[in-house]
Amino acid sequence: MPARAQVLAHSSDASGAIGYDHTSYTSSTDGPIPTSKYFLSGSGGYNVTPYITVLGEYKFDPLDAPSGNLFKWHSQLYGGAARFNFTPSKKIVPYVTVGVGGYRLTASKPGTIQNVDGYYVNFGGGASVYLGKHWGIRPEVRYERQHCMYNPAHETLTANVADVSGSFFYQFGGTGNKKK
Repeated sequence: MPARAQVLAHSSDASGAIGYDHTSYTSSTDGPIPTSKYFLSGSGGYNVTPYITVLGEYKFDPLDAPSGNLFKWHSQLYGGAARFNFTPSKKIVPYVTVGVGGYRLTASKPGTIQNVDGYYVNFGGGASVYLGKHWGIRPEVRYERQHCMYNPAHETLTANVADVSGSFFYQFGGTGNKKK
């Protein structure tokens, strides 16, 4: 009989996700600019213990342009997070996550590219659902707050983002007392 799936100490995992977000931007001068779109993301994690995972994350988010705007918009997020696993010796492992990192908003049209850099913080939760000894899926929900300043007048742009995603993951290596 195969060993039971579980989060193993000193193991690593890699995941890729697709999701949908609802983004509401607010500019200090322009007012709200709501956008919603799908996104792609990936992460690599290290399970320090069965209960704590540290992550490196990247997210690419093509955005819907505001009405009448000729620019194509997208944002990129890159940073770190911590995942706190509950019941790590089960096939379904609920967790909460918190993260922080850098943020870049890009608006482009032929001959012109504008970048704005800032930061983000997020938190959320989900579950690692093991479908095999080392692999599975992760449904997840997160709230994200993005903030940046742009142009010499130091106007601010903030965004509140609600994400819903699903990812596939694979766990490499690790130590633990797997039961047969």
